[in-house]
Amino acid sequence: MKSDTCDVLVIAGVGEIQELVLATAAALDLVAVVAVDLDVVAKLWNQVGTVCVAEDFAALTAAWALPRRGGVVLLGGSEVLLAKWSAPLDAKVIPLPAGALWLGSILDESAGKTGTPVLAVLGGSGGVGASTLAAGVALAAAKTGRQVALVDVDVVGGGIDLLLGVEHEEGWRWPSLASAEGYVGDLCEYLPKIAGVSVVSMARNSAEDLASEPLTAILHSLRRSHEVVVVDVGRSLSSACREAVRLATDHLMLVSPSIRGIAGARQVLRTFQLESATETTPSLNPAVVHLVLRGKGAAGFGATTLGETLGCPVIARLEDDPTVVAAAARGDLPWGRPRGGFRKTCSRLASALIEG
Repeated sequence: MKSDTCDVLVIAGVGEIQELVLATAAALDLVAVVAVDLDVVAKLWNQVGTVCVAEDFAALTAAWALPRRGGVVLLGGSEVLLAKWSAPLDAKVIPLPAGALWLGSILDESAGKTGTPVLAVLGGSGGVGASTLAAGVALAAAKTGRQVALVDVDVVGGGIDLLLGVEHEEGWRWPSLASAEGYVGDLCEYLPKIAGVSVVSMARNSAEDLASEPLTAILHSLRRSHEVVVVDVGRSLSSACREAVRLATDHLMLVSPSIRGIAGARQVLRTFQLESATETTPSLNPAVVHLVLRGKGAAGFGATTLGETLGCPVIARLEDDPTVVAAAARGDLPWGRPRGGFRKTCSRLASALIEG
């Protein structure tokens, strides 16, 4: 539904660039206003999610010396003009016509109209159970009646549909989505679904890496059609994994409370350039990666020690639950006992994600 506020400010004269931005904004249900007058531009400058500037208005816009802000996009076909004015305007550059497909993703991301949380779940070390945690949080969120999507971006993980027991269900996997760019419509009817969770899984018959562009397009689509998105980041360190971490609004890392687990978690933080916390916080926060401890550690590896060592708050401990492991081995939902610790922990994390 359109709001009465302006989402996109278009500084462009009549022509192809103005038409492109207006059409793209309309497809995303965003409100765009065209203005080339200083008084109007200055009024809207800090109120909109994105400012789109046509290359032939770049010099004029720079001359107005408006406050620097993010979310400025410079569009045009002249490499000389784009290079000349991108720095003065602190603007992202979209070369046309080749970059037209990127515009939808940029407008969608910058507008901030959707409050749908995106939770990136990372493993501090291999085999710690991050995929199972991601599935558990997604299932717990779906139990609240919300539309939930679970996205697998681990090329070498074997496919999260196996973990959920939907590997034989019809529906699109990443090979069918790998060419997605820009704006992507509602995917709900095309994805396999289980227990209220739409699943985007890797395929086992494809060794191709996943690029960041389709990941961005698909995540934006899922945010428009779902109320919660959980991403199993994996450990492949691909461009898609890095993009998933960048786009996430919240981050969880499952850590083994051991010397090796701490070392691995510290390396993951460095690799993905995730920020650490200055103090322990009780709920999810987009600026901080939060830790979940896997099982009981040896003496000296409690929550306080790990939190201080890694500089991140510990918000939960995931108890070992043999029924979860057994269910995964059978291809059943990794959901554990109704009153078990695994299910309770996933439900608490889902609540924090939804309410935070």
